[in-house]
Amino acid sequence: MRLSRFVLLCLGVGVAAACSEDKISSPSIPTLGGVRFINAVADTSAVDIRMVDGVDFVAVANGLAFRAGTEHQPTEAKAHHLRVFPTSTNINVTSGILLDTTITIQPNVKQTLLLTGSARAKTLKFIVISDVTTAPAAGQYGVRVINTSTGAIDAYLVDAVSTAITGIAPAVANVAVLAPSAYTTKSVVNAAAIRATDAGVNATVNASGAAPVALVVAGELPAAGVNSEKTVFSVYYFPRGVLGSPQNAVTTPTVTWFVDRNPADQ
Repeated sequence: MRLSRFVLLCLGVGVAAACSEDKISSPSIPTLGGVRFINAVADTSAVDIRMVDGVDFVAVANGLAFRAGTEHQPTEAKAHHLRVFPTSTNINVTSGILLDTTITIQPNVKQTLLLTGSARAKTLKFIVISDVTTAPAAGQYGVRVINTSTGAIDAYLVDAVSTAITGIAPAVANVAVLAPSAYTTKSVVNAAAIRATDAGVNATVNASGAAPVALVVAGELPAAGVNSEKTVFSVYYFPRGVLGSPQNAVTTPTVTWFVDRNPADQ
């Protein structure tokens, strides 16, 4: 009887100690980077992207469609094991790994992992692109162009998607395949658009995309927009979908604006 009481007393002390430790313990936060996924694969359906080496502080994308992207996600700065799967509710489909690779995430910077290549030809890969976090000067926003097509392009920064570009110089010229242009800064405006052509071909616009314009609300933090100073954008040029593939309905190239830096970021 005495032994039983002694055992119960010991167990009670152990539980109390464990509870006490929980109250004073805190999670360990590792050094972080920021990771954004963008899907530039023009011949397959949406994909799921997983960092399969951990649970906490890993980036993920679910049902990421062609030409879509995530926000930057806090991600532990280290080498991560990534896998890309086709999005599906059929286990026989989702078990097919489209890409299995390892990428090192850098500390204290934002990076885009651009998924590109051909699913049909089994040449998928990630291109790692550094995204700026430095604020432009007061009264300005920043912008650059990234080309995911198969040929060099020129990009014109104009005030509307329908603005004629004849006789004007491109904002960035001869942007190479899978390469970002340099960032350029511009004065904030109420509207803007990027119009893209094949490099050196001023007459034919392949795609146009209007810039985000922030809704200004008194007393609230500024949102991202070309009318909101210290915003920074990457503008991605995507090719048309591959004929006969799940992207067959995407019949023309497209231009999409992504936010690299919000105006309220520190």
